[in-house]
Amino acid sequence: MFLRGQRLSDMVACVCVPTTFVLYLHLMVTQNAFEEPQLMEVDYSSASAIRPLEDTSLHSETTAYIPEHLKSPSHIQRLLNVTVGAREEILLVTPILRCGATTTRNILKLLRSQNHFNLIADPPKKAEVVHIPNLTAQRYIAGNISAFKSPSAVMQSFAYINFTQFGYQRPIQIAMVRDPIARAVSWFYHARAPFQIIERHNRFPDTKFPTRKFLKKDIETCLKDRKDIECRYLPGKARYGHTVEFFCGHEENCIIFGDYEGMQRAKKVVETEFAVVGILEDWDKTLAVLEHYIPRFFKGVTQVYKDKLQDNKQLTNMNFYKPKVDPKAIDYLRKNFTVEAEFYDFLRQRLDQQYKAIKLDTI
Repeated sequence: MFLRGQRLSDMVACVCVPTTFVLYLHLMVTQNAFEEPQLMEVDYSSASAIRPLEDTSLHSETTAYIPEHLKSPSHIQRLLNVTVGAREEILLVTPILRCGATTTRNILKLLRSQNHFNLIADPPKKAEVVHIPNLTAQRYIAGNISAFKSPSAVMQSFAYINFTQFGYQRPIQIAMVRDPIARAVSWFYHARAPFQIIERHNRFPDTKFPTRKFLKKDIETCLKDRKDIECRYLPGKARYGHTVEFFCGHEENCIIFGDYEGMQRAKKVVETEFAVVGILEDWDKTLAVLEHYIPRFFKGVTQVYKDKLQDNKQLTNMNFYKPKVDPKAIDYLRKNFTVEAEFYDFLRQRLDQQYKAIKLDTI
């Protein structure tokens, strides 16, 4: 099909296993030196004290693909700047696995002092709960985020929740995405990265180490084996954690991979609720848009990134263990990612429109 020749897995394993522990110690020292002890965590224990804030309605008009005859400065401003009506002192960041979440968190750590806000980030979990169909649970989450009084950037990984549905003013919302095929490949090999395995075991000691067979498996072999569910991205089947789900919300069809109606809902949510959805492949453009549209939190972000993070593979969580993937495997994956690819193209065009609007000085 598209299998490569034998990779030097055995020889690499002999080298990686002992050196992984040294690498891990280095990562821990670097991380501890970078993080400050006052990093806050979300406190869900005060839900009973939460009171509804001002209610705001969703915008009804949606289009990221702006026709030429509608490209007047005022119309672009109204469509692309959805921070109007949001609670300006609360930023809700939706981290999506393997989409720059670590880099985003470290950027916010660097910016919080100079821009005067708190950073509230969930501690690592064994598994993220993205799909939360229970309305009581959604209200609980919205209420706790809304309870913050001081300027705060909150990073929590769950699918879109409509704050106004529960009587709360919506926060400024952002997220980062990447090419869906690149994300699938990155996800596959991140699960096998030695530094990730050791760090996860340190955080959760009851977690078993993966088998040698799991570690040696490459994505080409995984795709060839139709019984291997790890690489099965089947349209019409439930699959938690795909990109569209994070923006679609908690409706039943949102967890269905490749669902067209779910994608359409996700597009509308993006245009009406998300101030910026950044693109990893357009990183410089993303930083420029964040700095211009959300200066309260991202003033100076471009320079901070270049000075402190751009060349630091550890603080950007780059996986240098990821091998090159056979182009035929990429093509094979792409056949089932048509809806995810369309959504990604939509997001990329929206970001491009926002970037061009900066040049027009209309936002």
